[in-house]
Amino acid sequence: MGSKKLHWWSSPRLLLRTILMLDDSRHSIALGTAIGMFIGLTPTVGIQMLLVIVFSFLTRRLMCFNRVAALITVYVSNPLTMVPLYYCLYRVGTLFVAGNLSRERLRQILNFDGVHGWWGCLRELMIEIGTPLLIGTAILATCSAVLTYPAMRFLLNRFYRENAPAAADA
Repeated sequence: MGSKKLHWWSSPRLLLRTILMLDDSRHSIALGTAIGMFIGLTPTVGIQMLLVIVFSFLTRRLMCFNRVAALITVYVSNPLTMVPLYYCLYRVGTLFVAGNLSRERLRQILNFDGVHGWWGCLRELMIEIGTPLLIGTAILATCSAVLTYPAMRFLLNRFYRENAPAAADA
């Protein structure tokens, strides 16, 4: 990887290549990526890396997954993707439960003043969008994680096949 540092704004290609080059079993890397995808698609930006570490600690006797792959994959949600991602999660949730937050109502909620106003804003958002957001999260995060595992296994198999040392001619 050289001197390039990974940040949430790193190119997706660099992040994927870093995952593909991890030194671990293909299963462990793919499982770590799937777990990171699930956690990355939850509305927990700011504590997602901590959630990966806690989940790793809690499940260490049940499963072994590559924590680095999981930590890199949570970058799927970041300050650039957070708003569209949360909107998508909310909209999917509204397919199953009522939710009709308008842009005007959202503007009213987000127009707050000071710390006290921030807490009121957070409370109102949870009341207005909480249930649809959580249902949409459960559906999309689960489906994405389930699809991520075989996709990563495929990419890992292809990567290792293409980068395997050529057999020596004897």
